[in-house]
Amino acid sequence: MATTVDSPADSNNVATDAAPVAERATRAKATIDKHESILFKIKLQDATGKHVPVYEVANKTIGFLCAAGRYAACQELATLIDRFLETNPDFVIIYISLDQSVEAFNKTLAAHPRWLAIPFNEPVRTDILNEWQTKGVPCLHVYDPVEHEIVTSWGGSCLRFNAERCMSEWKKGREGVSYLQIVLGWWYYQAPPGVYRDMSDQELVASGFPSQESADTKKNK
Repeated sequence: MATTVDSPADSNNVATDAAPVAERATRAKATIDKHESILFKIKLQDATGKHVPVYEVANKTIGFLCAAGRYAACQELATLIDRFLETNPDFVIIYISLDQSVEAFNKTLAAHPRWLAIPFNEPVRTDILNEWQTKGVPCLHVYDPVEHEIVTSWGGSCLRFNAERCMSEWKKGREGVSYLQIVLGWWYYQAPPGVYRDMSDQELVASGFPSQESADTKKNK
């Protein structure tokens, strides 16, 4: 069923920002196609492994989180993300796993039931990492599904230093973080404080993750 923008009875009383909003809506409907939106290239699952239709996130601001559960910086950012999701229902996380095995992927996802994810064995994960030039983890790419563009790749710094205002900034197409905050975020990730730290292989096994040795053995079979 086609969607139209209702016209007011008195065109002289239209708010000054109504025209740009209508234009944006019209352009969005015209430009969403399989050649432009990353959403047409991926499959999604929830934390239990159940398939999630992509259209359920098409009208939300999306955070593509490139991370791995064993790293301290990823654990710390995951905590910030979970806190942010509680107060921002229009934001959704799609996890792009760099875990070393499907078992580790499932363990990471189970710890964050609000997250969605690209299934571990989907090769499009690597395509996204390369296309978006993701050089390290964690990296939180904030994606606008209407404009088909990355708003910022500094989502972690946004949540750490500007969590109260970044969502409104993203919806306006802005990065939601200052240059100084980006620099502070880069420095911060070099040494996450407190209980967040890289886990040893022994700690990973104790927490339910497979050891690197068992993962390598399974890979070579």
